[in-house]
Formats: sequence, structure tokens, C-alpha cells
Amino acid sequence: MVLCCARTEVGPGVAAQIKALAALPLDWELLCRAAEKHRLTQLLFRNLSATCPESIPADIAARLHHQFHVNAGSNLRLGRTLTRLLQTFRAEAIPVIAFKGSVLANCTYGKLALRQYYDVDLFIRQQDVEPSERLLLREGYVRDEIFDQEGRYRHPDSGVEVDVHWGFAPRYFHLPVVAEELFARSRTETLLGQPVATFSAEDLLEILCVQVMKDCWERRQQLEHVSKVCDIAEHLRAQPRLDWSRVFRSARHQGLERIVHCGIILARELLGAELPPEVVRRIEADHSARHCARRMCRSLFTEEDNLSPLTNPHFAVGLRFRQLAFYLGIRERQRDRLRHLGEIVKVYGFPRSGVASRHGRPTISSKDAKHGAHGQV
Repeated sequence: MVLCCARTEVGPGVAAQIKALAALPLDWELLCRAAEKHRLTQLLFRNLSATCPESIPADIAARLHHQFHVNAGSNLRLGRTLTRLLQTFRAEAIPVIAFKGSVLANCTYGKLALRQYYDVDLFIRQQDVEPSERLLLREGYVRDEIFDQEGRYRHPDSGVEVDVHWGFAPRYFHLPVVAEELFARSRTETLLGQPVATFSAEDLLEILCVQVMKDCWERRQQLEHVSKVCDIAEHLRAQPRLDWSRVFRSARHQGLERIVHCGIILARELLGAELPPEVVRRIEADHSARHCARRMCRSLFTEEDNLSPLTNPHFAVGLRFRQLAFYLGIRERQRDRLRHLGEIVKVYGFPRSGVASRHGRPTISSKDAKHGAHGQV
């Protein structure tokens, strides 16, 4: 049921599936928990209400209705915060690209209310890290944590969290970022009546795929939130004129072909994303990517698919070996594998769970503490 509802457009075939499933003796409590865990409550409520409202138990309908409107209100506040911050960055002549969060909800899902998210994400050039921090401190934000390619700030009054990125993965993930090129290819969208710079459609697809793989690698080597696959599927739906040749040319240049293939495979297999025939042939021929995708879904919607924190993650040797094996499996270039392995042996012994600290050493993310073992990006 969760997968059927994890989309903004429900065709006749999927609508019939939803109706048939809703007519069964469902464990509605389990369904709600699964949707919440995978950040899909908004779409679950919207599609159940539109397709078979008479089948939803009254208490479940009230609960989902309440959660939907609470999330929608939070999304609106985050959207307003984002537009105000962008105006402030512009006034200080600091280039910034907004992504994920409100921009993805508004421009890809079509409505702020339809995506579940909890923070504001901004991308800046590395040389603008210190000016950006000064700006946020003047605006009343407090520095929460600084990682090697991300700074996290929180406003003590509103509780709003702002994540400032100058990279998309820890350095030992070996993902080169040329900020000037990303800014040159960026596009302008409109959010709450204000212009907002965001990534090009092709760059965003690559970034969304990297995010899914990075989160799997950092935690249990399994899919963290189906909502992140939903982001890919909705992006593909919203961008029918995607320049696929540029997508794959860029992925090949950066050694990210398998990561991009894997993200697209997940979107197609789990959520029925429609793809051009040549793309289907390409991903079906990548047996390694297909194996990785299956591995990531091995515990989806099972008892292991939960938010329980990792037990002694800093000393879990088995976990570290699984992280290493997963990383080696999703990178196709030998030099990326060797660089990663070399850093692990030289600096860390083995990779720890979590996101990298400001010195490049992995730590447990505060998002894990806030949202359980799995954070939301």
C-alpha cells in the first residue's frame, strides 16, 4: 500500500490496486508507522482520501488528517524561512543554490504539502563557508555541528535547522564537486512568489541518486527512506525532457555510473518510474547496479526496517566491513575504490557509522539522535 501511494499521480491501474488493498483486513497501525518511517505520510493520506475514503477507519483518517496538516504547516514555515534567507544571501552577494526541502516539494511534487521534510538545505561555494556562517549567526542561528562538507545551524527560537553544503558526501566518498559549473548550469524556479536558484534537472538527478547511496552506506546498507526514491521518481516524472546523454556522460566522468543506475533502478522497480527505452536497456544491462538495488531493499517493510539505533556503532567491526563492501560495490572505478580503502586503512582503521566530522573522521549524526537511527535530508 505504501508503495502504491508513494506518487503524486495515480493512474487507473494503481488506483484500482489501492482500492483492492484498502478493502482487505489491513493492519492500519502498521501502515501508518511504515508511512511515517519512510516519510510518506503526506502522499499516503492524499491518495487514500482521493481513492477510497470510505475504506479508511475513522480513527486512522483523523490521525492521518492531523499529521498531514501539521506537516503542511511546517513545510510552509520552512518555505518562508528559505525565501527570507535567500534574500539575505543575495543582499550579501553570496551565491547560493537551494535544493531538496521546499524547492523539491514545490517544483517537483507540485505542492509544498506533499513532501515530508524537516530542514532547509543550501549549497554554497567552499570559499563562502565563513561569510555564510557570519550571515547565519547575525540572523540568530547557532552553529550545531560542522562536518567536512556541511555545516548545520539551528535557530533557538523557531527551531528551524539550516544545512549549508559545499559538497554532497564525505570527502572519503570521493565525489568531486566543481561548484562554479553547478552554479553556471543552475536554473531559476519560483517559490512563494520569490525567485529561487536550484540545480539543473540533470545535476539534481545525479545528486538525488548520490544521496540515496550515501545514506545507505552510512547506516545499515539498506534503503533508509523510500521517500528519497520517491524524490527520484517524481523528478523523472516532472522532467520528461531530461538530457539523458548529459546525465550519463557526467556520471561516467565522475565514476558515478553505477550509483546513478542504481537510483534509477530503484525508482523504476519500486515506484514504476517511466523511462525512455534506451535508458531501460542501459540499466538492465548493469547487473552490478541491479544487485546493489536488490541488496538495499532486502529488509524493506520487514521487522528489520525500523528506527532502532545502532548498538555500539563505533566498535561494530561487522558493520564496518559491510560498509566497506557496500562502497566497493557501488563504485565502478578501481581508483575510487583504492582511494577509499587507502584512507580507511591509514586514518580510520575502518569506516565508522554516520557522517564525517569537520576533520574528516566519521561520527554519529545528530539527525540520527533527532529522528532515530535514520536522519532526513
